[in-house]
Amino acid sequence: MQITKREFLKKLGLAAGAGLGGAAFGDEYVADMSKLPKGSCGDPMNTWFGKNIFPLEHTMTDGPSCVLKDGKVFEPAREIPVFHETDVVVVGGGPAGFAAAVAAARNGAKVALIERYGSLGGLFTNGMVLVMLATCRRDESRWSLVTRGVCEEFMRRATKFGSDFCTPETLPARHWQPTVDPEAAKVLMDEMIAEAKVEMFFHSWGVDVIQDGSKVLGVVFESKEGRQAILARQVVDCSGDADMLFKAGGDYRQITHAIGFVSRWANMDRITGTDKRFPSRANEGNPSASWISNLGPKGNGLSVRELSAAEVYHRRRNWKHVAEMRATPGFEKVFTANTCSQIGPRATRLVDTEFVIGRKEIHEGLDFTDTVGWFGHDGPHAAFPVCYRQLLPKKVDNLLCAGRCLGTGDTIDTFRLICPCFVTGEAAGTAAALAAKAGIRPRDLDITALQKALRAHNVFI
Repeated sequence: MQITKREFLKKLGLAAGAGLGGAAFGDEYVADMSKLPKGSCGDPMNTWFGKNIFPLEHTMTDGPSCVLKDGKVFEPAREIPVFHETDVVVVGGGPAGFAAAVAAARNGAKVALIERYGSLGGLFTNGMVLVMLATCRRDESRWSLVTRGVCEEFMRRATKFGSDFCTPETLPARHWQPTVDPEAAKVLMDEMIAEAKVEMFFHSWGVDVIQDGSKVLGVVFESKEGRQAILARQVVDCSGDADMLFKAGGDYRQITHAIGFVSRWANMDRITGTDKRFPSRANEGNPSASWISNLGPKGNGLSVRELSAAEVYHRRRNWKHVAEMRATPGFEKVFTANTCSQIGPRATRLVDTEFVIGRKEIHEGLDFTDTVGWFGHDGPHAAFPVCYRQLLPKKVDNLLCAGRCLGTGDTIDTFRLICPCFVTGEAAGTAAALAAKAGIRPRDLDITALQKALRAHNVFI
């Protein structure tokens, strides 16, 4: 119902005042707000939405803008508000960051996790790289799980969703490398983060560190609320690209690699054709679904131009490929269910850590006293251990690295896999918690204490 402003004012006993405004003023319509909650400024003709709309005080203040001077852009100095204080802050919520945050919290630390997207899992879920590779070691004809701890817990809990969402266990007869539905994985990661009482901040992009000499004191992140700081005793860089290590002035090597892209096809169980150019069955637990990984062109995964071009290239390629399938007898029902929301540079920066594991070191034999986990058989290579020194960057203190920023050009295709990222993340998160509790640098941590803590959480050492 609507009334005129003249009628509205008359009800208020202000009819004379209404005449002062003339006919135009008096004939304007005023909404009847009685159907909306008190204070709402929404549309009374559409209360389904209008009931949610209320005025809100400004939650942010803007500082001075950048200026252009002599062809150069200058950013004025400004105070960055402290958003949060914690024991451990983890930057990046992919498999490594997820495992690091859970492990740190389970070892008694107050933990914050910042993630640039709106869900956890990184290239595993948002990038839809759904198969959990490199989980097991083979002894004669038997396979045993070596990516234990948080990784094993995640896989076993994922199986409880049912075979449509996670492929069942095949141990000990075969290497168990489950394919997990991305939405199921996101939900499970949310649950495990909440259970561990990690403070989770989505839509937050780590952009800088707070530093005193070689010592990192926290991070700066950017969100819709602007730039804010998180002060922390320890930082774990799980950004994938070693962004925090880079901002802290750490050493690294930069490489090119393929920039991958995953599409997910549906109706695979409705294929009746046998054209060998196309897959003819699902490769997930869901008989209708297939995740299709395209290697893509090699490139610089830190270049916004190359990443943008790769996005367009991959989407167009997938669209044309599916159109060709649908024009082929027996494949008419196949369609693209979705494409990845996070493009997949396989590697960019590789951190110079205290000990770097390359194929040369593996062939010579890895016999560590500081082993913190194992990577499983990954196809061409047998399982091998990873050491604590592989997580410790040179030159930078109170910062550990985990995930696909480790290794060398000839080992990155193991380090970057989903389950190895779980392993290095859990080790880094555990070490960060222990170092924060002891008030020491991670490089000064007693390795036996770290290994004891990892074993207590079922990590294979």
